[in-house]
Amino acid sequence: MSHGVAKAGQPTVLNRVSGSNPGQDIIGHRGGLVSDFFKAGLVSADVNKHYGNLNAAQLEYAPNGVPSRLCVGLEAAAYQNERLSLQACDTPGATVWIIDTADSPKTAAKGYFPIVNGSTTDFAHPFAMTYYGDPCHKHAADKPIRIAHLLNNPTHVHDNQLWGVLKK
Repeated sequence: MSHGVAKAGQPTVLNRVSGSNPGQDIIGHRGGLVSDFFKAGLVSADVNKHYGNLNAAQLEYAPNGVPSRLCVGLEAAAYQNERLSLQACDTPGATVWIIDTADSPKTAAKGYFPIVNGSTTDFAHPFAMTYYGDPCHKHAADKPIRIAHLLNNPTHVHDNQLWGVLKK
């Protein structure tokens, strides 16, 4: 996201931690169990069947703390290497992200987990947030975050498909 300007379709990228870059401001829009998102009409019955008891969230872009009604999501139903972008938060499936601790239990115990998109239809190798590159590199913001089939689950999920929560 660029310079704190909220626009549908804008790519989602990684940036270094900064207290002065409004382009990094993401807040929780809605959270709960996948089954809650199913009841709200935001994920399919199949997604609910496979992930209903797992936590999920929507991530809203909020430059300078001002909600934009745009969430991190996908332009279409999940497909290999689709880039994440800002989408209307009420877009079914595409803006729901599932904390998939079941597909990587060893790493989940250490606080790292795959994040699966709520529009996935492949439950053996679901579409998960993936970053191709070094997030510490100074040009990391030039590479969008993408989704790709989760590989080697549940025993050896690749590092570029594992995410965590920064605790203060």
